[in-house]
Amino acid sequence: MNKTPSFAGGERFAEEILMKFRGFVFAVTLLLGSFASMAVGQAAVREVRGPIWIAMPGSAGAMQSITVKPAQTGNLTVTVTGTVVYEHSFGTPGNYCLQLSPTSGNVGGCVPDSGSDSAIRSYLASDSPSTVPGFGASEQYSIVRTWPVTAGKTYTFYLNGYESGFSSAWLFQPAMTALFVPGTLAP
Repeated sequence: MNKTPSFAGGERFAEEILMKFRGFVFAVTLLLGSFASMAVGQAAVREVRGPIWIAMPGSAGAMQSITVKPAQTGNLTVTVTGTVVYEHSFGTPGNYCLQLSPTSGNVGGCVPDSGSDSAIRSYLASDSPSTVPGFGASEQYSIVRTWPVTAGKTYTFYLNGYESGFSSAWLFQPAMTALFVPGTLAP
């Protein structure tokens, strides 16, 4: 026995509800399917922060590092940021260099005019005024570099550097961020 709703137009109303429900189920299925397929090829980020102060060595050395293992082949963009704080005395030249590298202690890009895209250098002439002891002067830094990476391989990147001629030099609030982007771009 086929029961129909007792009010006028009830059958059409029931069909509309059924169609809306089917549309809703279809939309949810598409949405969930999109999330599942998006997770296969999505970007990922890892960040390493601190400690708040890191003393800069007098000779080349690693001060901070980040290790990542990409699940897919693609590109890894590593960014280092922070502030160099130094104390300088009048009559003494000072300098520092920071380099982002996959090799611990590598500061080969710190050579003047070497054209490195992953190193920054700063020089202070001997006739520069002394800084206030305990406060010093500061300069912000930022280095960004992209490397191709292979799925399943572990990569470690280092912030290397040194200082020379300063009473003291420190990295303040240093941070390293690795951003993985799957695939590659065609030229």
